[in-house]
Amino acid sequence: MSRTVFVLEGDKWLGDHYQQTLESRDFKVLRSDDPHEAMDMIDDELPDVIVMGLMFNGSGGIGLLHELQSYIDTAKIPIVLCTAQTSVPLEDWEPYGVKKLLNSSSMKPGDLIAAVRSVLA
Repeated sequence: MSRTVFVLEGDKWLGDHYQQTLESRDFKVLRSDDPHEAMDMIDDELPDVIVMGLMFNGSGGIGLLHELQSYIDTAKIPIVLCTAQTSVPLEDWEPYGVKKLLNSSSMKPGDLIAAVRSVLA
């Protein structure tokens, strides 16, 4: 049974790359580039893990992190945060459900797969 990963990324190229990388390792991928749409989609089908960035047109990912933590079912979903804004340490993101922090400007495809697998273990 394949595990479901929800990809939320405002940059289309990065989102495509994340999706292709995950699907090549037999993960089922759900995807959005809008945090509001993402919350509706996540409510419809709870993923096993969320891979997300922080920058979106019109709104940021921090609001979604808050909203995810406000519901019992979505608060349990581990999050892999992919961002170039790595000045904030992982420990500060953990209250928002973030289990792994990846630098989107330097990460490799294998880093994404390793991070997803580690939060699912």
